[in-house]
Amino acid sequence: MKRIAAVLVLLLGAVVQAVQDPAPVRFVKEIEAFDAADEKTPPPTGGIVFIGSSSIRLLDIPKYFPGIEALNRGFGGAHISDVNHYLERCLLRYEPSLVVFYCGGNDLWDKKSPDQVEADFKQFRTRLFQRAPKAKLLVLAVRPSPARISIRKEEQNLNERFQKAAQEDERITYVAGSCDRYLDEAGKPIPKYFVEDGLHMSPAGYEVWKEILTPLLSVPAGAR
Repeated sequence: MKRIAAVLVLLLGAVVQAVQDPAPVRFVKEIEAFDAADEKTPPPTGGIVFIGSSSIRLLDIPKYFPGIEALNRGFGGAHISDVNHYLERCLLRYEPSLVVFYCGGNDLWDKKSPDQVEADFKQFRTRLFQRAPKAKLLVLAVRPSPARISIRKEEQNLNERFQKAAQEDERITYVAGSCDRYLDEAGKPIPKYFVEDGLHMSPAGYEVWKEILTPLLSVPAGAR
């Protein structure tokens, strides 16, 4: 009985530790803007979609990836749970062949555990591959930043989980360099890659994304 009680305490503790998802309704205007853009100029299916939080939203795709036709469906401050809530409207309806994903850092900053964030990421990729089984998923690491140095260990933990997912599914690529390229020899974030807030990327930071992503941005054969 004591052993059962101990197990129950552990299970209840895990439930208590789960952080409530923020209300996705805060992104209604952003999602409605995607709807309006699609209605005005319907995008083709089978293309490339960038999705995630503010680092995606602020990405100037034509500037850094000239010649690449892709949709930007990032919305600033998003958790993976928000992406999942709006997944049909911001990703699945495009039946993408290639998805570039950057999200999870806001989740950790808002005290979600790597376990909880990983569960949301699993839901994301499961739903993606159910709709587009031949799609490729490029996962960018949660980027270390001066403003969030206090959660560096949690970021490393989550990135290791992203890497493991890529090792277990050939459709997923964990983008090499998307974490370590932002660190100096002492393992600290390099200031030039960030704007004044110490969180969002400078043009130099986006140049790193350009370098590491460009070789990967091609539509897989037979995916359309």
